[in-house]
Amino acid sequence: MSSTTVTGDDSDSYTTDSTGKSDGGISYVLGLTLFFILIIIIISYVSYKCTRSTNSQSVPEGDDHQLMTVSIGVDEDALMAFPKFTYAEKMTSNKSDSVDDVNGSGCSICLADYKPEDVVRLLPDCDHLFHCKCIDTWLKVHPTCPVCRDSPLPIKLEILRS
Repeated sequence: MSSTTVTGDDSDSYTTDSTGKSDGGISYVLGLTLFFILIIIIISYVSYKCTRSTNSQSVPEGDDHQLMTVSIGVDEDALMAFPKFTYAEKMTSNKSDSVDDVNGSGCSICLADYKPEDVVRLLPDCDHLFHCKCIDTWLKVHPTCPVCRDSPLPIKLEILRS
């Protein structure tokens, strides 16, 4: 292959091969492509390291950072104060009160129908009726009635600011 040097008026020179193409263009494009690939790899690596380090950090131990546990449900003493009886007792003692109309014929938590031998608990303010084991489990985690979201406690729960 023969190469020729062309000199212009402004005294710039470049080398071309017999086809007339410049041999500097391909190496320029390859170099630029490799540069961008290297930059993307570096950015990805730094991002990975930063994300990994923030996720693996734990809460430092010390007096300034104490974890506080909050009990949000109803305590055991208050829970045992709610009336508990069999469903058959409730239906025979309250023929005039239409409890069945308010509560339906089943527990709103487990969605099972009441049987006469089921042990149920009545929430005092809203008069909603539930299976005893269902409402006890619910109230240990949630401080409100699952139907009306009213607090069954005589004194409403308040957040104390200290």
